[in-house]
Amino acid sequence: MKEVIVGVTTMGVFGVLSWMAVTLITLDKRTEVMSVKIQQNNDMLKPLWEDFIRRSATYDNKEIKHGKASVKVWK
Repeated sequence: MKEVIVGVTTMGVFGVLSWMAVTLITLDKRTEVMSVKIQQNNDMLKPLWEDFIRRSATYDNKEIKHGKASVKVWK
């Protein structure tokens, strides 16, 4: 009887460890795919963002002068 309990416990422990390893491998694959997609989005949006910043720095072919904000912060 003691041998059966030890065998079942050992199989259970190895089963849990195997499940954890498979789950971590799957999670790592998903994380890598997400990382690649985010990098592709960043590469695609970077030129658009830089163009937007360059265009917003001028207004009617005149430089925008940095001064006080027109919106006051309430305290």
